[in-house]
Formats: sequence, structure tokens, C-alpha cells
Amino acid sequence: MKIVAVTANPEPKSLTDAAGNALLDGAAEGGARTELIDLCAEGFNPVFGMEDRTHYLGQGPMPEDAQAMQERIKDADVLALVFPVYWYSMPAIMKGFIDRVICRGFAYHADGTPGALAGRRVELVMLTGGDKEWYQSSGIGEALDNQLRRQTFLKYCQVAQVETIYVDNLDSGNDDQQAREAADRHLVALALKGRQLAAGTEPGAGQDAQ
Repeated sequence: MKIVAVTANPEPKSLTDAAGNALLDGAAEGGARTELIDLCAEGFNPVFGMEDRTHYLGQGPMPEDAQAMQERIKDADVLALVFPVYWYSMPAIMKGFIDRVICRGFAYHADGTPGALAGRRVELVMLTGGDKEWYQSSGIGEALDNQLRRQTFLKYCQVAQVETIYVDNLDSGNDDQQAREAADRHLVALALKGRQLAAGTEPGAGQDAQ
């Protein structure tokens, strides 16, 4: 069992990275092999450029930096994307990771042949200032669910299961005791999720869980 978490936050000690690490720490305790890919710390280039376009058209090779990322996730049983919600969507660097790495010729093929992630599991861990119920009732959660879970991963990548986890009610930059305790509860829940994933004992994945 291998579990890879991909995080997207420029702050080195962000709750985003703590969330990714909590999930992986729990998974490691459960016996899984783990890897953290911190896109910001690694200086990942999110821009879909001419090299990417040429490859997409079948007129050139995969860009080397995108291919290097693909090598790190291609054998993952579980791929977790961990990111704060910015303007009701994902940060640009995470969108660029999907554009350039979860791409044609790797994660899916134009002729419908299953790609590298087919049959695997994806966890979408989204950090939000609002609560999960607001996202679900406002239409924002539905838009994210359609874009990421249903269209990108289930339809195109033929992933077997996709689960959305809200790490919600956060107050960015607030380091008081109550805020730390609330964040710690989220991290404990993510560590438990990691152990369950490693052991194969987690509840069946639905649209949302927390």
C-alpha cells in the first residue's frame, strides 16, 4: 500500500501541510509507504506551456518535470490532494498540477484506454474558512464535486473511489488556544483516516466525509 499526499500552500508551516502530514503519519502507522509532495516547497511550475501543448497534441514528449511527478504518483494506491479553497476553487499551483501531471497520455487516454490512476483511490482534502454545510448548501461544494470528483477523476481518470473531506471552520492566521484545539481535532481525524486507508478499514467513500 502506497499513499501519496500532494499539498499546495506557500507557507512552510501551514495547516495545509500539517493536514497532509497527519494523513500520511496515520497511514505510516498503519503500515503504508508514504510520500509528501509539497508543490510550493519544491517549486513546481504550474503553467501549461508549449511543451505541454505539443505533448497534448501528440507532437512531442511529455515535459520532463511533469514526467518526474508522474513517476512519483503512478504506483500510489491512494492519491490525496490537500489544498485550501481560494475563491471557491483550488490554488493555481494545484490546478497546474492537474493540468500538467494528471494529463492525457498518463492519467487518461484519448481512445478511452485506462490511465495510470484507473482503479485507484483519490482523497480530496479541502481546507475552508466556512463550514461544510455552507459549501454544500451554497452550490460551491456541488461545483467542486462536479469538477474534481465526477468529471476529472471518476469520468476521465476512471478512479475507483473519490472522497471529499472538508477541514472546515478555519480562521487563517489565528493562533489562539481555541483555534489550535479546533485545528488539532481535524489533524487527529486525518491521522485516523490515514490509518484506516492503510488498513483498508475506512467506511465506504461517499461524496463527503469528515
